[in-house]
Amino acid sequence: MTLPKITNKQIEILNLIYKYRFLNRTQIQAFLNHKYHKRIIDWLKDLTEKEYLNKIYSNSAVIVMSPTIYYAGINAIRYFKLLDQDNNAYLKKLYRDNERTKNFIAEQLLIADSGLHLIERNKERGIHYEFLTAAGVTSNSIYKFMEDLSPQLIYTRKTKTEFKQFVFVILDSTQPKYMIKKKMKNYLELFYTNEWEENTDKPFPIILFACQTTRLMIYAKRTMRWLLDDYQNPEEFEAWFATNDDIREYGISAEIWE
Repeated sequence: MTLPKITNKQIEILNLIYKYRFLNRTQIQAFLNHKYHKRIIDWLKDLTEKEYLNKIYSNSAVIVMSPTIYYAGINAIRYFKLLDQDNNAYLKKLYRDNERTKNFIAEQLLIADSGLHLIERNKERGIHYEFLTAAGVTSNSIYKFMEDLSPQLIYTRKTKTEFKQFVFVILDSTQPKYMIKKKMKNYLELFYTNEWEENTDKPFPIILFACQTTRLMIYAKRTMRWLLDDYQNPEEFEAWFATNDDIREYGISAEIWE
């Protein structure tokens, strides 16, 4: 099948959608580091008309002022398939993005904001961040052992004197508490398998749990204390917690983690 023709810049937009799944127009413009929003709007309109992108918007007075949100359309998925990147499992998720909840979409936008924050921090002297999203945790990456854990972001902070890695995990307040507990327990069990060290040749990372509400954060911190007691409080395991609102306001690398 021949796909509609698009420009190199529009391909860059598709690659961003592949990486982050849901993005609004201002985020796309920021990732492209492009000055003119009208050009971005034209590219997005063309991609939507050619079924590379779907969009979410509302005519309500409350939401109409917010930037339109975009996600992969059928031709984007066909394009990704042509790249032959051993990504079938991930593409199956993209097929269902038209069914995602508002919570899920908000989480993806938060991940994109966190990526933009790390890119901005790289402009500072003496510090460097590298990161990948869930799109990079595939069967052909060094993080393939984490596919079932579904980390939202894995990032590294480097300075002349420090090397640290972090795994960013969002806890969903709409899920039953036993599922939230299981998600946290899975990372503690990963610590004991030594799979991280064996596959990356690096020390075990700090696990960052993002909580949708303060109430959820209190529950998650208490639950983690109980889990650590069960596992004899390993000193090398670090789990930090923050609310989604604080991450949006101050950035993922800010001193907001407890």
